[in-house]
Amino acid sequence: MAVNIYDTANQLAKELPQTQQFMNLQSSYANLKKDVMAFNLFNQFNQLQEELQKKQYSGEKVTEDEMKRIQDLAGKMDKMDAIKQLMASEQALNQLLVDMNEIITEPIRNLYKN
Repeated sequence: MAVNIYDTANQLAKELPQTQQFMNLQSSYANLKKDVMAFNLFNQFNQLQEELQKKQYSGEKVTEDEMKRIQDLAGKMDKMDAIKQLMASEQALNQLLVDMNEIITEPIRNLYKN
């Protein structure tokens, strides 16, 4: 009997928002949005990071000024509690996803052991 693994993946996607890690991330993001200065800085950093990634993907080099600008933004973000909390929540959710990946890929690792 064939299994539709996409049904299982869709079920996991439905259950993920019910995990403590996801709820903590959601709460951290809501708190970040309340801090206008931190939220604007966070958005500036993400926008610049996306621009620099696109630039690198297209084969262009990132300039020293661009690197300095993103490092400056990162330094400012390190001083903001709302952003630090969001990053900690992201890390916890990411660890959950890493753990899930380990479980999901165990059959592949076992296949190569035999």
